[in-house]
Amino acid sequence: MSSARMISGRRIALDALLMTGGRIGFVALWFVGVALVYRGLGADSGGVAQAGLFAMCIAVIKVVSGCITDPVDLALMRRAPGLLHTDKTAAYRLLHTAFGLRVGCAALIAGALYGFAPEIAVKLLHHAEAAGLLGVVAVAIMGDTVFRATLIVLQASERFVAFVALEGALQVMRFGSVLVLWASGTMSVELAIGCYAAAAVAASLGGLLLLPRGLLASFRTGWPELRELLHYLKWMMPGMVLAALNERVDVFLVNGFTGAEAAGIYGAMLTLALVPDLIAGCLSAVLQPRIVRLHQGGHYAAAMRMFLMVAVPVCGLGMLAAIPLAGPVIGLMLGPAYLPGVPAFLWILGGTLFWLVVTPVPMTLLAVMVPSRIVLVTIFQSALLAVVGLLLVPRFGVIGMAQTVFAMRVTVALVVLVAGHRLATAQPGDGGTGAVPGRRPA
Repeated sequence: MSSARMISGRRIALDALLMTGGRIGFVALWFVGVALVYRGLGADSGGVAQAGLFAMCIAVIKVVSGCITDPVDLALMRRAPGLLHTDKTAAYRLLHTAFGLRVGCAALIAGALYGFAPEIAVKLLHHAEAAGLLGVVAVAIMGDTVFRATLIVLQASERFVAFVALEGALQVMRFGSVLVLWASGTMSVELAIGCYAAAAVAASLGGLLLLPRGLLASFRTGWPELRELLHYLKWMMPGMVLAALNERVDVFLVNGFTGAEAAGIYGAMLTLALVPDLIAGCLSAVLQPRIVRLHQGGHYAAAMRMFLMVAVPVCGLGMLAAIPLAGPVIGLMLGPAYLPGVPAFLWILGGTLFWLVVTPVPMTLLAVMVPSRIVLVTIFQSALLAVVGLLLVPRFGVIGMAQTVFAMRVTVALVVLVAGHRLATAQPGDGGTGAVPGRRPA
């Protein structure tokens, strides 16, 4: 038994290293590419305001694709990994059904964006001339949705090498296209968003080569699978919709109260300060197929302790290093126009690092085992972000929004930590919490 646990632990550690190291390496290319976009747009005649429009477009793409793909991905992680080992036909039918569900939802939203582009451009983006750009945003949403549908198959199959390779191809294409725009002096919001969308579409087509042949041989959906997905999503979808909005509503608030130039500075700072979230995402991708086994085997507490022993000193040293280095690095990467955003960057980074220390393990446990609690946590998160943001942003602008994000992340992280501990230590049959070994939550 101990030997089996040791082998399992080593495999998890190796997969986590591959996912974290590989994804950080490739996604770092995109972060550098985004920095070049912000620097190029900030130096344009439109100034940092053009960077604000870019930030708003990326926010719309991420909110919509996150609302659709994140909850469906979590729904699949409950059954797809096990079915792929025991009943491939049933697993493929479940994956096909989930694909049809997510693509259908994405098509409806993308069509609405395109159809109501003039109204959305004025009321949400505050740029009437951005109506044509929303058509490109709609294509980017569809590309992201299909790409994520491919990735989830590789994740559920625990084919992490292929997973990292495919995501790497996406980021290389995005970075390469930004380099071309930068070198040719043709940087613009339209072309930057166009390259973002084209890379997602191309990577989705290339990802077909990595999928199992049986999955592509035919496309079969099932009503039982759809009902099962919807039963789970009735709890998870509202929470994940709010979570997706929470990730980007700050950009909308800054743009709405202080204008596009402030949104450009804030968007650039947010991009840099959220880099550690990539690590949390990598760890979650590794934990999702295994969190049920860890919980049922009684290994949750040990996994949490092991993670904290590494995360606390690493993140603490990272924050201490960021304080003196933030100004010089931001000035070098983005240009002097963004230096007023350095204090905001440090506030956001502090909240991000605290989140990374506390939440990856308990958040994954709650999301997979008791999705209804994620809804409650996210409602609390949304209320906190909205109330504090509305109080601080009109008065303090960018720095007020950064302080709001810091307060929200620290508070919610502690709530998640306590909720995860209570679930992990609940006794069998304790109030139908979903903590009963071998049972699925309602």
